[in-house]
Amino acid sequence: MPYLHNRVKNMLDSMYYPSWKYLCTIVSFSEASFLIGILQEIKVSPFKLKKIFYENDSLPVKHSIYSQYDGQTIDAIIIDDTKSKRRSGGRPSIKGVLGLNLELEEEYLLYLGTAKSWSETLTHIKYNYGLSDEVYAVCDGDVKLQLNLETYGYRIQQCTNHFVKTSMYYLWKEQYPKEDRMRIKKDISRIISTLKNSVKKHRKDSDFARLKWRIDQTQEELLVIANELLSKNKDSNAGKFILKTGGKVTLFAELATKGIQIPDNNNHVENLMGIVGQKVKKNRQSWVDVNLNIMLNTIWHIIS
Repeated sequence: MPYLHNRVKNMLDSMYYPSWKYLCTIVSFSEASFLIGILQEIKVSPFKLKKIFYENDSLPVKHSIYSQYDGQTIDAIIIDDTKSKRRSGGRPSIKGVLGLNLELEEEYLLYLGTAKSWSETLTHIKYNYGLSDEVYAVCDGDVKLQLNLETYGYRIQQCTNHFVKTSMYYLWKEQYPKEDRMRIKKDISRIISTLKNSVKKHRKDSDFARLKWRIDQTQEELLVIANELLSKNKDSNAGKFILKTGGKVTLFAELATKGIQIPDNNNHVENLMGIVGQKVKKNRQSWVDVNLNIMLNTIWHIIS
């Protein structure tokens, strides 16, 4: 089993490049080299695989998990980021954006890359895709992200999962006693869970008057919690967060009264970031910017 670069049939091996590139987005180059040797009986070095991956123009095998975008209207986006490690220092933000067409019930990968800012990312979305006149965004509690989304005209659905987590994080930072944190977490989780169940129920029976009552009740109960925290500490970030985002956490329910269905959480884009993280952040990997972008574009091609 001679090495690839010494083989007489070197040109024939290029037929394997798409599958090799796909494999190298899942495992390391060393692991890929070992698997290719076992499964295909071709001895290709990790160095050669790396050269093929970053320098050869062959496209990888596709394994689509998102629909193909072809001019469809984007009614909502789900947006998130994760941090990578730069070899020369710093932690570039990898941003991912999924687009939803609510009528077709299709999901598209709109962006996966290392734009320097949220504004740059949203500008790319604005000029490269057809956005609805009223467009929604599902996201976590990142303040800068939400400010940029509002600037670009998005109506925000605060992720219900992150609403609870972020509230708890602020309380932990403020050194609230654990017993009090758990009590507040239980109350917020109950309030959100009741709203979700109400949306599910009234989508079926169309009792939207009752659903509107539940939305008002949800916001009132969250306001009580925020005021409780602020009464004990007027500078409480937890109280300010709940006060500021309590109105955004119910958007999915408000839209349900109009027959519009959007997710209440950003789980789908977090799954995307998980796929990226498995490769980009494995074993505390550090990257040269050019190679990181090649890796992200390759993953984009495979799954979109």
